[in-house]
Amino acid sequence: MLYRRINRRFPAAIAVFLAATLAFVPASQADFVGSLELLPPGCESAGNCRLGQDFGFVDGSGLGWQASKGLLTDGASIPPWAQPLVGAPFEAAFIKAAVIHDHYCDRHVRPWRQTHRVFYDALIASQVSKAEAGIMYFAVMIGGPKWARLIKGRPCPVGMSCINQVNVTSSLPGSAIALGEAGELYVSRPDEYGSAKFATTLAGNLPELERAGEALMPEQVERLAAKAMADDFYYRNGAEVGADVSVTLHSD
Repeated sequence: MLYRRINRRFPAAIAVFLAATLAFVPASQADFVGSLELLPPGCESAGNCRLGQDFGFVDGSGLGWQASKGLLTDGASIPPWAQPLVGAPFEAAFIKAAVIHDHYCDRHVRPWRQTHRVFYDALIASQVSKAEAGIMYFAVMIGGPKWARLIKGRPCPVGMSCINQVNVTSSLPGSAIALGEAGELYVSRPDEYGSAKFATTLAGNLPELERAGEALMPEQVERLAAKAMADDFYYRNGAEVGADVSVTLHSD
């Protein structure tokens, strides 16, 4: 895992908090809302903290991402390859982005591509360099969790095709069917940071990512990730797949 999971408490009151503060954050300026307060004091050393107050992030489009007071986190579990970039668990430059990203990876509230992009944006807002943030973004794009909402296929008039009716038969190792936050059905796959495929794909693209340095842009990262993952089910499909999709689910 790139970092550990946070718990699933998500009270509706957070929406009031965020709505009251969004008006003060310009839509073009990505920034955090509130302070990341970890309790009890010194909990970072024990690796078990809770949020002392509501905490959120507003991306460059003005869209709010939020985590609530009382949310539990055990910090960031950083694999060896990433430690030179982001440091130890609860590293200040990383933990804010990790809390927001983990919260939405757990809940599937928004598409996985949008959820992983906010991780990059939150790293930049945390003053992480573009070079480091870009490499971390590539890592979550190829190895992070993926999901797609299962929708009911709509019948098509004779002689016409329907964009919502997808007919794909695929084997999805490690995937499962799960309920989303609002009760929708999703097909999802957990992170693959410990897999050989992840290590090989990262190593193969790292030289190009490093050469770009501070000129590395998120769009370049996305293009590289899409090329590297061209055969992946979740890359080949959008945020929704028709209910007539036939999938075989099994463990690795």
